[in-house]
Amino acid sequence: MNQPNRITLANSERCYPSSTCTPLRPSTMSTTSLKLSEELKQRAARAAEELGISPHAFMVDAIRNAADRVEQRSAFVAQARAARSQMLEGAEAYDKDAARDYLRQRQDGGKAVKPASTNWQK
Repeated sequence: MNQPNRITLANSERCYPSSTCTPLRPSTMSTTSLKLSEELKQRAARAAEELGISPHAFMVDAIRNAADRVEQRSAFVAQARAARSQMLEGAEAYDKDAARDYLRQRQDGGKAVKPASTNWQK
């Protein structure tokens, strides 16, 4: 089957103009209603048309991208909190000036000597 108008979106979904997205792998789908202002609905429709996909596919992809960003940010914050906890418990660290010098030496192609770590609480 040759379908030249197919557009591939995130997470291996394929969409066809004027149709809804169909996942490549079977999954359970539920229906959700969105109440949109007429202006937002028209913007979504224009954007979808520009991409050659249905408004439904556009909205599904927009919601997926927003959820992905929130999940990535939550993971980033969790990593930052864990790193902070380690530092407060006395983890070793590098002097910022020594680390900056080391990175500049590496960037310039010179012989860079890795700085020694120290206990930052001393």
